[in-house]
Amino acid sequence: MRLISGILTAALILLSGCQDNQDHRSDLQRSAGFWQKPAYGEALNITMNRVIRYQYNRYGCIQVSEQQHSDMTAQLDSVALSNTRRLRVTPKGQVYPSYYTQLDTLPDHCNNPIAISDSAAPDVIFDYFWHTFNDYYAFFSLRDVDWQAQYDLYRPMVHNSMSDEALFSLLSDMVAPLQDMHVTLSSHQQDYFSSKPTPILQAIQNELDFRKYQGQDSDLQSLYQHYQKQMQRVSSHYIAPDSLNTLPQGSDNATAIWGVTASNVGILVINNMNFFDSDKAADETQHLEAAHKMMADVMADLKDSEAMIIDIRHNTGGDDAISLAVASYFADRELLAFNKQAINQVGRGIPLRQKLSAHQTAYTKPVYLLTSQLTVSAAEVFTMAMDQLDHVTKVGEETAGALSDALRFSLPNGWQFSLSNEVYRNAQGNSFEHVGFIPDHHVPAFSLHDIEMKRFSTYDFVLNKLNKPPKPNMTIDDFEHQVRELQTHGNITKVAVSIISQGQTVYSHGFTTEAQHPVNADTPFYLASLDETLIGATIAAASSESHLALDQPIEHLLPFPLAYPSGQSNALTLIQLLTHTSGIVDNRAIFDCILTLSQINTRQAVTCADTKLSRGDFLAAYLSAEGELYHTGNFSSQYGLEPGTSAIYSQVGVELATFVIEQASQTSISELAQRHLFEPLNMHNTRFQTLSTKAQAKSELISTANDLSYFLAASMQPTYALPTPLSRYFWLTDNKQSYQRGSGAASRTHLYADVYSQTGFVLLTDANPDSEASNEAYMQLEHLVFNMAEQLNREFQQRISLRGK
Repeated sequence: MRLISGILTAALILLSGCQDNQDHRSDLQRSAGFWQKPAYGEALNITMNRVIRYQYNRYGCIQVSEQQHSDMTAQLDSVALSNTRRLRVTPKGQVYPSYYTQLDTLPDHCNNPIAISDSAAPDVIFDYFWHTFNDYYAFFSLRDVDWQAQYDLYRPMVHNSMSDEALFSLLSDMVAPLQDMHVTLSSHQQDYFSSKPTPILQAIQNELDFRKYQGQDSDLQSLYQHYQKQMQRVSSHYIAPDSLNTLPQGSDNATAIWGVTASNVGILVINNMNFFDSDKAADETQHLEAAHKMMADVMADLKDSEAMIIDIRHNTGGDDAISLAVASYFADRELLAFNKQAINQVGRGIPLRQKLSAHQTAYTKPVYLLTSQLTVSAAEVFTMAMDQLDHVTKVGEETAGALSDALRFSLPNGWQFSLSNEVYRNAQGNSFEHVGFIPDHHVPAFSLHDIEMKRFSTYDFVLNKLNKPPKPNMTIDDFEHQVRELQTHGNITKVAVSIISQGQTVYSHGFTTEAQHPVNADTPFYLASLDETLIGATIAAASSESHLALDQPIEHLLPFPLAYPSGQSNALTLIQLLTHTSGIVDNRAIFDCILTLSQINTRQAVTCADTKLSRGDFLAAYLSAEGELYHTGNFSSQYGLEPGTSAIYSQVGVELATFVIEQASQTSISELAQRHLFEPLNMHNTRFQTLSTKAQAKSELISTANDLSYFLAASMQPTYALPTPLSRYFWLTDNKQSYQRGSGAASRTHLYADVYSQTGFVLLTDANPDSEASNEAYMQLEHLVFNMAEQLNREFQQRISLRGK
């Protein structure tokens, strides 16, 4: 496998080979001496009866294994000793060999190696870790990290009484700026890997944080697998059922999925370059053979397709040999796939080159290779090989930029870590480390909204480019007929829809089941929580007028002391509130129970609606240490989530941001919205309306589909009234898409913006959120409006293109 094991068994080192009739020594015995793998930090001492393996740097050396020759023989395929003092070793089941050069003596530190022990001192562990990166990591300059500065910053924090958890956190923090997916750290209790911020990983992390907040037990790996299953279902949705295949067969989290669309476009999804053989104990050569067998089936099934989509957006890597094997089925001539060489402070490794073999019946019709920022490692090697082929077009996002094999080491306390030490280059000599492979067509690769709508932007882009739309076109009459059917099915009396494309309204209409009460796109609807999108835009617009920088602390504007739990930062900013990263959360124990005012003094939980408190009084009671409603559960740190790191929706955060802007401007939010939003955008039918309840009077926003479409257009591109796009605060951000849903006592609403395609829609209804039939009809209505918006946007752009010609 590509991943060089941290405790490479001696199987990575030596083999049995042919014997000379005159020399009865084994291959291992004839190789006796000292050997090193240049620029990899590995040394061997081969004696007449044993092999000792070391890992070392300029700080120290660790003996990681010692084996008798008899134990080694069964693990090796071949050992070859050349006249150039070079040793080639191929372990059983491994495709590519390892190469060593001869030394006169062991590295000095290896004569007195560090013993691996759970009780190893933190300062020794730190220094060994830092020096290993200093010696062997290849990309400090490329990734703009001053490694000596990292030492100067973190070394003073190390002390020998610190806990394992504190040391693990410190080492993780030190390598985090590398944003290299081959940089990892593993202890006996936890794992860390460095990575660039990517939409899919951020979405998964946000979901994981939200589950922690809700008290649900989950982890990143299982949640990623959950998303993989969902994405497989969406991919399968594009494939004609009678042509759908998976490997393993019937798996809902498959290594590979393939088939053809109803319009005869082949689809091949490959999620890793590792696991192709069904035997869990299979080695690399067996997985390679299984990959060839699968690709023979794929080519037979898809050979008559008019074009092919190869989806490696979520391919987490594996073996270079498998990557090149799969790529060979698309190559009609032999090509240089890549060169690689370890290059770092201690020197250069032995240069290696791999070719892409030609296939007699190669698929040479158009191929669209879908990539994302999560396409990594061997998947990028596959991209490098495919990028040499003229009939291949890359679509999606840039790849991760982590091609080097992960070089693994042990620490003195037994922890494992890995780093990148190899530079891969294509046939033209270009390296793609850190920058990744740039697609020919930039298309967002992943969004949760896409999964909800059972589609992928990348698939739709390719199918539309091939003039094979993924869904049949609807006429306006068809669309409106389906809306009315869903109204009847869900008992939804009123519906209003507005769709925009490229900043212009391309459709707006109202629907009603009551003839005596006509509805159109100017009919007012209660927005429920959709109003937060307008409030967020108002706060951002008004902050500059109030000389309130979004990233500056705001405690001085509060008439009460804000008290984060002990040990937490309290440098709260407006931008943290606007992005739900303030660390302030909605304590459900307070929001969900109903108690009387007399019970407040016991510090039990009450709802804001039941207390008749003003906004300011409630916030003081909730956020001040002496407040009646104060509790550690009001903050994300109660759930292990630090302020500024996790985005968790908070109604209290919305209220606090609103309170702050009112304090800074000495103006109500309704007046600020009128001045900064409603008037500039001609939203003449949008207003705050005061509602009275038994508990208190509160304001709710009322607006129309047309008014919200003006706001929607301004949120995606500049307008005459607003020269810069509105910030989409208090929206759900999802790659290039932003959206917000509202649900009230008698309303369900949806505001959607796709910045990439410059399309969006407003959907307002009086659907009953407590009715199962209404909810089912409403969700179908969302899908219907979304599909109509996509179609109208496509048609609008085609008209623009024709006019341009």
